[in-house]
Amino acid sequence: MSLRRSIQLLDTTTINQIAAGEVIANAASVVKELVENSLDAEADEVEVETLGGGQGTIVVKDNGCGMAVADVLLALQRHATSKIGAFSDLFSLKSFGFRGEGLPSIASICKMEIQSSLRGGEGSRTVIHGGNVVFSEPFARQTGTTILVHSLFYNVPVRKDFQKSPQADRVAIRKLLENCVLTTGHVGWSWISEGNRELHISKYQQFEDRVAFVMGEGFMQEALKIDVENDMMRIVGFLGSPNFHRPTRQGQKIFVNDRPIDSLFISRIVGEVYTLVLPLQRYPVFVLKLYLPPAWCDFNVHPQKAEVRLLKEDIIGEKLKEALIEVLTLPQGIRECREFLIVDDVDKELQCIPTVSLWEEHKGNSSSGFSYSPSLPMDSVPLVVEVHKEKSQGLPMQMDWLGSRNVRFLTSLGRVVLAEDLEGVHVIFTAAARKHLFYLSLVGEERPIYKTQMLLLPVQLQVTTQEALFFSLYTQELSRLGIGISQIGPNNFTIESAPSFINEEELKAWILMLAAGSTTNIESKGLSHVIKETLARAVFSKNSQIFDVSWLALLWAVGKPEKGFDGTQICRILLDSDFI
Repeated sequence: MSLRRSIQLLDTTTINQIAAGEVIANAASVVKELVENSLDAEADEVEVETLGGGQGTIVVKDNGCGMAVADVLLALQRHATSKIGAFSDLFSLKSFGFRGEGLPSIASICKMEIQSSLRGGEGSRTVIHGGNVVFSEPFARQTGTTILVHSLFYNVPVRKDFQKSPQADRVAIRKLLENCVLTTGHVGWSWISEGNRELHISKYQQFEDRVAFVMGEGFMQEALKIDVENDMMRIVGFLGSPNFHRPTRQGQKIFVNDRPIDSLFISRIVGEVYTLVLPLQRYPVFVLKLYLPPAWCDFNVHPQKAEVRLLKEDIIGEKLKEALIEVLTLPQGIRECREFLIVDDVDKELQCIPTVSLWEEHKGNSSSGFSYSPSLPMDSVPLVVEVHKEKSQGLPMQMDWLGSRNVRFLTSLGRVVLAEDLEGVHVIFTAAARKHLFYLSLVGEERPIYKTQMLLLPVQLQVTTQEALFFSLYTQELSRLGIGISQIGPNNFTIESAPSFINEEELKAWILMLAAGSTTNIESKGLSHVIKETLARAVFSKNSQIFDVSWLALLWAVGKPEKGFDGTQICRILLDSDFI
């Protein structure tokens, strides 16, 4: 017989802890709420310090207007806010916060200390444990507020068990602060992580400098500036060159009224404009800030305010597309244009095609803005030379094992290779075969039989600061897999070695795909699983001319699989019916 509980009101602590589950997901959520409070307090200097990726300690210090002790105590109550006075104020909102849930939600799941002082007034120090005020006392400090948070989720052990690693939180905090750097042109930012200064931006640095810091100098060297305004909206930002693209949308920074948002609507509009100037299955990189009438935006969608409902999407989409096309097709002026190549991945092994460029500088009397030039396939240049590994006791046995696989190369036909063994003639689909061999060379049980290659010319990577952080965290892990990566600048890396079976463009595209938001996935799923996921989405060239005949022995050594790790067909035997 079940016991039925009577309906009762929850206590304040339980209510706040439940609310914290919506607002506070991790340490980065705490930093977000606290720095937004600093911005709403009109601070122009914000300092953040974290230990243990924020799971140990978070300190946020600002020089904003500060609070009197009575306001500090009131701010710890749910739905206490200075941002709005009525629901209608949401439609003219300019502040970051408005719910009045952030501070009490944080205080309910940690141990907190608030130090604050009004200009010309007495300062105070208030200590809170689990949402309960322990004490409050006078405290001398300059105008502004400092909030210290430690023992995060100490009283909610279930939530604490679900936290990611400190490295994952560190990446999330950096992404958050980079967005803050881009949206607040008048605010200086500083972040000290594990005792090291990870970020420092002066409040006097211009928007261009901030974009270069976040997106990298490589992005800025070829980016086009956009600054268009009409009586309804303003669009500001930088559009990446078609040479600077990514396999996912991770390189896209979208802001509406200085709020970072996830907007598939805006991303798709930009993608449509770039359709003719990007390779297949690639996404443009850009920073776009849209300033819209507040009445057109509803940020009251999700507690973390990462989404927005937009009114008049048809007008916004039309004006945005017009502005993008205007910038991308302007032949000259203050915008620095660069030539780029378009290569059809499907047919590039059959012929060299002319390339179309909107980015080449305007020449002669041409008014079209287009230029044509022949492209050379990247695969025509050898990428790697073999580096002989030190001999091991197991090597002779492995070589004998490979040599015993009797397979004979016959010919190559466009995208396939024909080979023969005792069973008959086999059709090998080169793209799927190379991808499968590359996957096995990284995580397969037979890894010792594969050879790491030194690249003739190191692959240059110009990355964002978030991608740079990924490479710095996982350089050793990648090196153990045979991918040698070295850092040569704050946002510049080189790939010096890699397993064979992959050419330069494929290697560059895949490694950037791996870096795109994979830190959290690696922590939860493991590096091998993430490698499998990203390789399944990677596009390998179907040109059989870059399929080395010696790779047939390796393919037969692993059992000449009909299908690869991702389910794509690798090879099949040639039947009589194929000739009918």
